[in-house]
Amino acid sequence: MAVDADTFKGAMSRFASGVTVVTVHTDAGDYGMTASAFCSLSLEPPLVLVCVKRTAMTHQRLMDADGFAINLLSADQKDVSNRYAGWGALPQDDFSDQGDARGSVSGAPLLDGAMAWIDCRRHAVHDGGDHSIFVGRVEGVSLHGDRDTLEPLLYFAGSYRQAGERL
Repeated sequence: MAVDADTFKGAMSRFASGVTVVTVHTDAGDYGMTASAFCSLSLEPPLVLVCVKRTAMTHQRLMDADGFAINLLSADQKDVSNRYAGWGALPQDDFSDQGDARGSVSGAPLLDGAMAWIDCRRHAVHDGGDHSIFVGRVEGVSLHGDRDTLEPLLYFAGSYRQAGERL
């Protein structure tokens, strides 16, 4: 039985996920893309993965780069998420208001206000249908904020959300 795309998307929208911005630096410049298809993969060695649609501008930039950074967004960064999703007033290659921090391995811009930065060297790229699965070997991490007061930006059922009370 084949599942149609809308039903599949509807099912996936019922899975809450954190919101990240993947940043990359190449000879063509800096670029960022909002992504919720991100997760940890391995502790030994430390690996993460992000899935990127093959037709996205970010895809070729990730193919051209030796590494990338993942910026874990906080609840007050909805505008940052929209911007790097291509819905903001500023373009996805503009980091002029994001400070000067860069990943020491990837050279990618690191976003002000993120709860954490994960700097990666590209480890592997795998086929994922209409997406590619970019696996990054984590070479650096920077944590921001007090763990007990952090508020992540979440995406659920087609809308941004915030975490509720602890259970």
